[in-house]
Amino acid sequence: MILSLRGQALKPSPTLALAAKAKELTAAGHDVISLSVGEPDWDTYDNVKAAGIDALKEGMTKYTPASGIPELRKVIAEVEGASLKLEYKPSQVTVSSGAKFILFSALQMLINPGDEVLIPAPYWVSYPTMVELADGKPVMVPSTEETGFRVRKKDLEAKVTSKTKVLILNSPSNPSGVVYSEEDLKEIGQFLESHPHVLLISDDIYNRLSFASQGISAHILHQFPHLKDRVIVVNGLSKTYSMTGWRLGWAMGPELVINAMSNYQSQSVSCVAGFTQVAAIEALQKSGVQFLKTLAELERRRDFIFTGINDIP
Repeated sequence: MILSLRGQALKPSPTLALAAKAKELTAAGHDVISLSVGEPDWDTYDNVKAAGIDALKEGMTKYTPASGIPELRKVIAEVEGASLKLEYKPSQVTVSSGAKFILFSALQMLINPGDEVLIPAPYWVSYPTMVELADGKPVMVPSTEETGFRVRKKDLEAKVTSKTKVLILNSPSNPSGVVYSEEDLKEIGQFLESHPHVLLISDDIYNRLSFASQGISAHILHQFPHLKDRVIVVNGLSKTYSMTGWRLGWAMGPELVINAMSNYQSQSVSCVAGFTQVAAIEALQKSGVQFLKTLAELERRRDFIFTGINDIP
């Protein structure tokens, strides 16, 4: 049997491969501190688990609409819209099996062969491969320690071409941890205003894990709401609610793109499990108090590590 050229070139996710190796070593009795996958070490909140269990008992075990059940899409539009200070309709939301597949399907629906995608570096390891699987060209935009590993407008200008289709922005960033400030995002917004052919995929998966803000971290749509129709917002449950294994993420954006992504899902993974979607509603609506406690604990850990590192001679 001969694999396709795509199959021959495809490599496994380095993050997942490293996580699997860490688990293998742990099972063999080694003391391992794994810094691989971005996975919280606390369990999914009890009320969320109970909602999923109740949904299973009530028969939520059948196919659901490819774009997600209407009740969840409505809640996402309301919750995310309030955070972004914009109004979204449920028809502008699609739900899929994790934010990772949402990113993948967005690129599949946006990129034509030869289109370029700007990726600020350092970057999450899966971005370039996702672009290549869409027959696009990943274009890395370097950053430096002097700018706090944030890309500036001039950095983007140096890489943009007539073939540029998408800019991916991840803030807070994996792996750097950098959080783009309002002033940083002002430059990104000005870049997008100068290049109306460029769309933005805003990977917001960590945007509630911000210690300096109440709610979500600074967002480009707070300052540039008129760019709403050129921004695909990506988010999910994994990081905020410790639901990595539940596999539920979503996109919000122009209905043309959202409908195409839903169609793509209908022809690939079909839909997200119904009981997971019911649990997602519970997480989004009724887990605020637990999450604030979690955030406080994460901040305590951050401060502990920060102090320890600075004490090293």
